[in-house]
This record gives sequence, structure tokens and C-alpha cells, in this order.
Amino acid sequence: KIHVPANFIGYGSFALSAMVSVAYLMKERGVLADRLPTLDVLHDVMVKSIAVGFAFFTIATILGALWAAEAWGGYWSWDPKETWALIVWLNYAAWLHMRLMKGLRGTVAAWWALTGLLVTTFAFLGVNMFLSGLHSYGRL
Repeated sequence: KIHVPANFIGYGSFALSAMVSVAYLMKERGVLADRLPTLDVLHDVMVKSIAVGFAFFTIATILGALWAAEAWGGYWSWDPKETWALIVWLNYAAWLHMRLMKGLRGTVAAWWALTGLLVTTFAFLGVNMFLSGLHSYGRL
């Protein structure tokens, strides 16, 4: 099943965007400024990593729905993992929308990408550890 690897690529791309956003914020404040790429380059990498992550995460969600229909008899069950995946998807859909339609750039874009990693991390790890549902694989 390609659902799981596509999710990992999406999560990894979102993590990369957060790391680049940290570099962006550091460069903007003059921390290690001489060692980091320009703000434009950092912003470009942030946008591209979110776009790639969003594409893979979208594919993973569609494939997951198809797999769920086969395994559990329904495309969507509002399982905590599905719900948090939707929250992650909506977060990055809104980020991309704001970037494309309103020209989102700079500090706000970087902080939003960094905050998105918190949501993504909870969807990836927290749901499995703290919530129960069809996608529960372990608990603390």
C-alpha cells in the first residue's frame, strides 16, 4: 500500500519546511546570517517543501480513504487519526492559499510553517499515543 509511504513523504516535507522556517527566522534576526542562504532562497525552499508535502499528503489521504473503504467498509469514520490528518491538510491548504492568493511571505509564513509542524507532530505521534481509534498503534 502506498498510503503509508506517501504520508511519510508528506510529513518529512512538512518537517523540512519547519526547519527552513527556523533558518529563515534566524537569518532575519541576524543569527548566523553569513552562513545561511538569502531570505528569498529560504522562502522558496519553504514554499516548495510545503507544496510537495501537501501533494503527497493529499495523495496519501485519498489512498487511505480507498484503503479504509476496503478494510472497514467506509471511506471516512472521523477516527482521531483521520480527523487530525484533516486538520493538518487544512492547515497547509490554508498556508498555500494565502501564499498564492495573498502573497504570504516573510515572518508570518515562517512562523505558520513552524507552528504547522506542531500540528503535524501531534497528528503523527500524539494521536497514536494519547487517543484511541482505528489507527491506534500504541499508548503511553
